[in-house]
Amino acid sequence: MQSSEIVLYNLSKQAMKDGFQFDRLYRHLYNEDFYIKAYTKIYKNKGSATKGIDEETADGFGEEKIQTIIESLKDESYQPKPVRRIHIPKKNGDTRPLGIPTFTDRLVQEVCRMIIEAIYEPKFSNHSHGFRPKRSCHTALVEIKKTFTGVNWFIEGDIKGFFDNINHQVLINILRKHIKDEKFIRLMWKFLKAGFVEDWRFQKTYSGTPQGGIISPLLANIYLNEFDEYVENKLKPSFDLGEPKIGRKRNTEYRKYDMRNQRLHKKINTTEDENLRQQMIEEYKANKKILLNLPYYEPNAETYKAVKYVRYADDFIVGVNGSKEDCELLKQAMKEFLKDRLQLELSEEKTLITHSTKFARFLSYDISISHDLSVAKDKNGVKKRKFRGYVQLRIPQGTIEKVIVKNKMVKDIDAKQWDMLHRPRLVGLPDLEVIEIYNAELRGLYNYYALAENVSQKMWQLRYVMEYSCLKTLANKYKSSVAKMKVKFKQGKYWGVKYQTKQGEKIAYFYKDGFKKKKEIIQSEIDELPNLYVYQGRNELEKRLSAKQCELCGDNHSDTKFEIHHVNKVKNLKGKEYWEWTMLAKQRKTLVVCVKCHKEIHKQR
Repeated sequence: MQSSEIVLYNLSKQAMKDGFQFDRLYRHLYNEDFYIKAYTKIYKNKGSATKGIDEETADGFGEEKIQTIIESLKDESYQPKPVRRIHIPKKNGDTRPLGIPTFTDRLVQEVCRMIIEAIYEPKFSNHSHGFRPKRSCHTALVEIKKTFTGVNWFIEGDIKGFFDNINHQVLINILRKHIKDEKFIRLMWKFLKAGFVEDWRFQKTYSGTPQGGIISPLLANIYLNEFDEYVENKLKPSFDLGEPKIGRKRNTEYRKYDMRNQRLHKKINTTEDENLRQQMIEEYKANKKILLNLPYYEPNAETYKAVKYVRYADDFIVGVNGSKEDCELLKQAMKEFLKDRLQLELSEEKTLITHSTKFARFLSYDISISHDLSVAKDKNGVKKRKFRGYVQLRIPQGTIEKVIVKNKMVKDIDAKQWDMLHRPRLVGLPDLEVIEIYNAELRGLYNYYALAENVSQKMWQLRYVMEYSCLKTLANKYKSSVAKMKVKFKQGKYWGVKYQTKQGEKIAYFYKDGFKKKKEIIQSEIDELPNLYVYQGRNELEKRLSAKQCELCGDNHSDTKFEIHHVNKVKNLKGKEYWEWTMLAKQRKTLVVCVKCHKEIHKQR
């Protein structure tokens, strides 16, 4: 059989052909290589050792497991088991439901996800950024930064309970536009109707994507891609009018002073009277000053209208060059499409129309358009208006305070002068771990808000609080004072904790790298999915599996069956048994072992 990468590459190539329909997808589920690839993608997840409604985990995966799954798919006896539902706490004290599928169902869903993604990824809108390869919240925000320049209004889109209200029949009809393989469609139906178990009671699912399913975000994107196409191909063309520069009328006042300066410029170059020439230069400079404080185009011009659109998962934002009445009409049109075509409801209360001088909220950023007419010199020293129409991304008011309150780092957040507190749960940890926890929290928040105009101001404020909270935590640990901790951990200009490595002594400094605003977030700093459409070769685990050699006893006979022994965390191993020592030495969560060795491992545990 072909390797999974080649199959995915061919599927994505065919998907780019207009009107191409896939009628032989189900057969790819018989390809063993897909299950090995799927396992390598999901075994690292924290939930890989978490059980669904059965006893299955990532442990015990092997050839026999793959063959059992494939045989059940061939005769269509495969039936996804109900998801085990638990409730996990939210920040506000409430809980939210979390679905845990069985490990077999996770494997099959991952294979289906790879196949469906290869088909749909080339078809998805460039304005969609959620749950897609090489896209993230940051790519959505960067697009807004680049394309929303000068918009008058924002429409903040909010769909009521989107993930729970996806209509199954509508979703299947959307899939059938490109997938004509009814076996594959029947498998999708099975996942959608699998249901869930809560408090030992089975509940059917009548709408929404599979609970906790790996395939759920992709199906949600396929569903809302219909909305993307509507906005881009119907709503936008029917609304847009004129060109940004051609269609808009030039400001009469601006044109008057501009023409005066053009005439003065000619006279300055031709006059021989030095006094008169100096007077004209002064007049030219005065006119230039006036021009820099006048808008180039007439405000609210009726000759230019435009819609800009960006979506991340079920959140979307629309930028409008037009009037508030235009925004109301656009909102109504989107509401009707979502209701009539996708059986979804646009929230009247949360779908806000906001003027661009005020803040619109999207992906936890405040977004506005600068109307500042102030000037700045360019690299050639020429004064220019740089900020008019400029898209501003900002950290919302209260964000830093929420982080401080959540971690209980200040005695009274409403006090004029904050009194920092230690964090009791960190007192018992090693010094290195304490400082790294604070650093990780700072870096995480900074990496997310690095695009914000006010990131430096806000993050330095948070750093100050966290630094003294960290020092107080260490002081509490040593029954000492902050002043003594500064002396104890001082390392030249900064302070930090020394620790030993194989390369020698190193220092873990308290965060000292600054908080510079970034224009774009580099790919390594964002969470992204792998690109499935470029051949990547086999990863380390796939090579170990294909070697067919027990990593404990060395058995490599052709008739020997191999399985994977999996542990949730390497650091939890004691190193008492040979298999534990082997995993610790290799720093791996997995061992490829023969069935005999795997049984021995479980006897020793």
